[in-house]
Amino acid sequence: MHINLRHAGTYIQHFLKIRTKAGKLETLRFNPPQQKLYEAIRAQHREGRPIRIIILKARQMGFSTLTAAVIFQRTAVHELVKSTVMAHQSDATANLFGMYKLFYEELPEPVRPMKKASNAQELVFENPARDPEEKKREPGLRSAIRCATAGGRGVGRSETIRNVHMSEFAFWPGRKMDTYAGVMQAVPDSRDTMVIVESTANGFDEFKDLWDDAVEAWERGERDGFQPIFFAWWEMPEYRRSVPPDFQATEEEEALKRAYG
Repeated sequence: MHINLRHAGTYIQHFLKIRTKAGKLETLRFNPPQQKLYEAIRAQHREGRPIRIIILKARQMGFSTLTAAVIFQRTAVHELVKSTVMAHQSDATANLFGMYKLFYEELPEPVRPMKKASNAQELVFENPARDPEEKKREPGLRSAIRCATAGGRGVGRSETIRNVHMSEFAFWPGRKMDTYAGVMQAVPDSRDTMVIVESTANGFDEFKDLWDDAVEAWERGERDGFQPIFFAWWEMPEYRRSVPPDFQATEEEEALKRAYG
């Protein structure tokens, strides 16, 4: 069977494996919220615009996983791509990096790019050979994925980045807008770039400001900035439960049921 490695959805759902909540190793299959996000990414790409999405979400819906899968495909298949992933805490950064490592380790040999060893939380897709002539003949992709914790100095300021994932932005420490501005300045305004900012809510903070600005711009019909996408908890099938046979809904609950299905 021929697989188009440059078609992200096909690549992801054939080659990338994850650890499920049940502790099993399985090929990634999109749940409904992930599919909704992936379709939004595809729509922006088809329109020829840079992919810019901001997500307000409930917990544990799989958006970090889906974003990681898309970034991995965009980096592990294409040459000269630098991608950056930023999380709010060091353990979250380690978890995200572990996901990327698992993607790579479980790739079938024919589609696994060469990887250069790295001591940092970074995957460098490059010929690991020490011989300069061999590296010149077959350099590899020369692409890389770097995972970092928000609040670190100089993240993104000295390089050009094609893909960025800002995870749980509302919970970033320190001067989060300074970090945000530094990273965004490193991303060209071209159609082959992607920036996804996602977070659960954390009160009235900088993430809310970014979200409100995106919503207002989107409602005005402006499509050159971030597309805001809200994901409610009830969009996740596993967050639903059957009601007992003797359950009687209140008037308010009946109204909610009619409104949201």
